[in-house]
Amino acid sequence: MKWNDPEYNKYIDEIHENIEFHEWTLKEKFRKNKFNTESICCLQMADKIFDSLDKKRNIKYGDVDVVINKWTDGTYGIPIHDGGTSIIEINFCPWCGQNLTDKKASR
Repeated sequence: MKWNDPEYNKYIDEIHENIEFHEWTLKEKFRKNKFNTESICCLQMADKIFDSLDKKRNIKYGDVDVVINKWTDGTYGIPIHDGGTSIIEINFCPWCGQNLTDKKASR
């Protein structure tokens, strides 16, 4: 199935319309990959952070599909895809609105 296939797009739409199923698929993905989400505010943020990592769990710098990064010091940022390594540091989750600096301060 291709990403631009109408059937695939319908499948993705259905997943996102059924929140319980969408959350279940994310939890299963994290479980299968042994990805710890306890310190991440919501499943959507966890999904984007998971997608920002390579197989060795290092940040995929330069990958234009990466939406958000999280560093070991608790900093979150949106990469600027201009060929460099610049980011825009964020203090609130774009999906759930949680203050990310509260988690950073508690580390």
